[in-house]
Amino acid sequence: MNYETDFLAYSLLRIYKNGKVPDFSAVPLFGDASGRSYVRISFENTTVVMMKVADVKPGEFGRGDSFTDFIAIRDFLHGLDIKVPEILAVIPEQKALLLEDLGDLTLFKSIENGRNKFDCIKDAVDLLIETQKRLSTRKNFNTPADKRSFTEELFMAEFYHFYEYMIAKRVYHIPYKNLWPELENFCAGVSKELAALPYFFSHRDFQSKNIMIKNGELYLIDFQDALTAPVVYDLVSLLRDSYVTLSEDELSALIRHFWERNDVIRNLFNNFNNFEHAFYLQTLQRKMKDAGRFVYLNQVKGKEWFVPYILPTLGYVKEAFLKLEYEKILEILAPYIPEFDRSSK
Repeated sequence: MNYETDFLAYSLLRIYKNGKVPDFSAVPLFGDASGRSYVRISFENTTVVMMKVADVKPGEFGRGDSFTDFIAIRDFLHGLDIKVPEILAVIPEQKALLLEDLGDLTLFKSIENGRNKFDCIKDAVDLLIETQKRLSTRKNFNTPADKRSFTEELFMAEFYHFYEYMIAKRVYHIPYKNLWPELENFCAGVSKELAALPYFFSHRDFQSKNIMIKNGELYLIDFQDALTAPVVYDLVSLLRDSYVTLSEDELSALIRHFWERNDVIRNLFNNFNNFEHAFYLQTLQRKMKDAGRFVYLNQVKGKEWFVPYILPTLGYVKEAFLKLEYEKILEILAPYIPEFDRSSK
């Protein structure tokens, strides 16, 4: 640990402990894809977590300031009795927070450790149902999430991210220069249809690595990029999670469970078929973006641990093309994406 990190930890502890700083030790934690660093601080037989946000401009793809948005959205969700980590101390000028330590057990790790996958994801679906029900009663519509939303332009920017990194910066043995104009027309149609769906406050990355388990209860993390989006967006993030794949039967059962238990969804869609169509349409857009993002994170950020998740992500894309009967576009893309030959049918 370096002096700067130790001093920041000391300063946060000093605020938290009202000027009395105990002996402590600090160990860095893995930060995955985020622009934030995490350090676990141990003292007096307990632990807390320090989060430091990189001092960078607001992020791409409609994201805001990760530090101020984290605090505002955490406080908003906490006010609705949605479980999120407590904030123990703040140093705004350093973009640093001291947080409740939720431990290391994510929903993803719980599945890796052998807990029944279907049961884990069903618990998360129930968490999403309860979260949307609480959000439907809210009085505050002035959160950072309410000031940004998925527009047609933002959907298109993410589609282009797929084209740029999954094809233009990855495939060299066949010409691709004329592909984007043809793909662009299709993506514009999908973006327009998505933008016409009912919108709702959305976490934006509601998946197994962003759900922590502490004392048997589920907590949400990584919510700073929340925005308004098609109401199925978070369900797609969860059930088409690149890190946890479900069988066709499991997926169908969980989609139906969500529909039957969620009054919010049933009030926004005329029938189950329209809801299911929206789910697969959002799957297509979200997972195309994710596939390109994984290549980007590997090529640009050097994060090679995302590479194994490209194949299951493209499997979701292929499945959505087929469910939506967009075989023609799938045939156009297939020569540029060899994984489609190895993805699920």
